[in-house]
Amino acid sequence: MIVERLGGEAERAIASILEQEAPFPFEIVLVSAEPLPEPLDNRVRNVIVADRNPATRRNRGVSASTGAILAFIDDDAAADRRWLATAITYLDAHPDVLALGGPDPAPADSTPAELMSETLLATRWIGSGVAAHERRKGVFPVRIASHLPLVNLFVRRSVFIGFDERIGYIGEDTGLIDSLLDRGKVVYHEGVIVYHRRRPFPGPYLRQRWRYRVKTGELLAGGSRAHRSNPKIQAFLVAGTLGILFAPVVVLPYMLVTLILGIRTTRLPPSQWPMIPVAFAMHHLTYYFGILFGMLRGIIRARRD
Repeated sequence: MIVERLGGEAERAIASILEQEAPFPFEIVLVSAEPLPEPLDNRVRNVIVADRNPATRRNRGVSASTGAILAFIDDDAAADRRWLATAITYLDAHPDVLALGGPDPAPADSTPAELMSETLLATRWIGSGVAAHERRKGVFPVRIASHLPLVNLFVRRSVFIGFDERIGYIGEDTGLIDSLLDRGKVVYHEGVIVYHRRRPFPGPYLRQRWRYRVKTGELLAGGSRAHRSNPKIQAFLVAGTLGILFAPVVVLPYMLVTLILGIRTTRLPPSQWPMIPVAFAMHHLTYYFGILFGMLRGIIRARRD
């Protein structure tokens, strides 16, 4: 199991793994920039990687591991008690499945600011569009690589080819899953759960989303198949352009739709509901202009090279 420490609370993530209801042995590899001040547990191996590139750090963590199945989780997440058992049982029963992931809802102790961020990511049709963020029901094959984030991912060691270290921060997980989709089956499983803390809305959340979407735009400009073949990205750009051009006509329907769909998803108290349409507007504008800015920057860089 590979845990990447980015400055969050690794202790909570590690504790959730050590408390797993798993009837089989497993190892934990914690990747961090500096040695921990004291060992968390004698079952935890601490691998020191000064390079901040997440692809590099995770590749080094995999190199230090020995298991036949690799499980990835971040230090700002905590695994459900049946996380390992559910995933390994499924993979043992389905040898044709190369990788497996599941939902990553916000934890129960989330603040209202974090729950607003979760609402923006989890609302079907108008949110992130990511199956894991939306906590979709069922067990089904994944067709779009971005549906499974790296915070909750299992990969068979025999098919792991490494994360592309040229991508750097953001997108390395999508690149790996896209390559696996060429070789076999990747599955989403509703019972494979980690609780992933959200960045508080608005500031930290929107800054993170801006970085993500700028990277999306750069990868689109660079010819990333996983991004160019994603119909939701194209549909979002078309809808965003039309929405901006015809803003006076669409603003009221937009507010009603985002409010209704957001209320159906959110765990916020009713007193916070009136802010949902405003939050969605900020969320969507950040996505739209972030992608366009990233595409422009990617094109400029390609011409310079």
